[in-house]
Amino acid sequence: MPIRAAHFGGKLFALGESDLPYAIKLTSNGDIITLGRDESFGEPLMSMTAHPKVDKETGEAFAFRPSISRPFLTYFRINADGIKQPEVPIFSMAEASLVHDFAITKNYAIFPDTQVVINPKEILKGKQPAVVDAAKVPRLGIIPRNAEDESGMMWIEVPGLNLLHATNAWEEDGGDTVVVAAPNLLPVENALERMDLVHSSMERIEINLKAKTVARRPVSGRSLDFAVINPAYVGKKTKYLYAADGGPISCKGLVKVDLSLSTANSDDCVVASRLYGSGCYGGEPFFVAREPDNLAAEEDNGYLVTYVHNENTKESKFLVMDAKSPNLEIIASVKLPQRVPYGFHGLFVREDDLNKLQ
Repeated sequence: MPIRAAHFGGKLFALGESDLPYAIKLTSNGDIITLGRDESFGEPLMSMTAHPKVDKETGEAFAFRPSISRPFLTYFRINADGIKQPEVPIFSMAEASLVHDFAITKNYAIFPDTQVVINPKEILKGKQPAVVDAAKVPRLGIIPRNAEDESGMMWIEVPGLNLLHATNAWEEDGGDTVVVAAPNLLPVENALERMDLVHSSMERIEINLKAKTVARRPVSGRSLDFAVINPAYVGKKTKYLYAADGGPISCKGLVKVDLSLSTANSDDCVVASRLYGSGCYGGEPFFVAREPDNLAAEEDNGYLVTYVHNENTKESKFLVMDAKSPNLEIIASVKLPQRVPYGFHGLFVREDDLNKLQ
């Protein structure tokens, strides 16, 4: 089942990590039609992540394929024309683990190796194949983003760090440090059976590539997930992220986090927030730039859009909020004919890009 849409290589795709991408298109009256499974991304039984990363400057997309057999992780690049480049199998991934998302910088791709491992033999026992290995030490893998093989892959152990989503990453100190902003699942034991008890601790994670050390600090005491940034800043230093508050699935509100405060010993880097109201819950927001072609525009000069469902009245709305305002002011609200399920990821595509779809 698709859980996300992505736009790269002149095409629009519906993505689900259990399958390859499906090309889709919008008709003139707004209907979505499926053009078909795009097998240029792999063989018939293969799949692709639902979280590819798109570099707005180069037009490239970066993706991976998890597997329950060796290699357990395969990384690849898709050029600006939408053509998949040679795969890079990561044989140093020792076992199948839950790799749902990753991050890129200008020069690197960063992968989590979590304590949630996949063991298909458990199915024969009538159990779930995904289990938590309490004895395993989580790792982060850093590989050159244009790698042709895994020889440049560096693995660093990071005890207690289990990442499901990765919000963004960038380089500092002349490329000697990689910074990742991502929510850490606490405790990871609840991630499989009791997601309602999971606390997503948004962290700033600094990786010293020379010393192979990691420094971490939470940026808020709130449970924050489904975080997004201005898409133009993928792989670049980001000041702001926007996250769903109180999840992990149905979220009571939205917050704006100033990551620059995370280096100033601030206990809470939330600088703006909005609650949806009693009985109202939303999902992942999406940032839409107010002036996407203005290179001098401020990073937060735009709108936040999301779906909100009122569980008391059973009504759903599409909200548009001002990302620069201190209370994320609602500037438009559109009633929807039906609800959008919680937990799905969003995408905004400009009209001129829709008109250019192949």
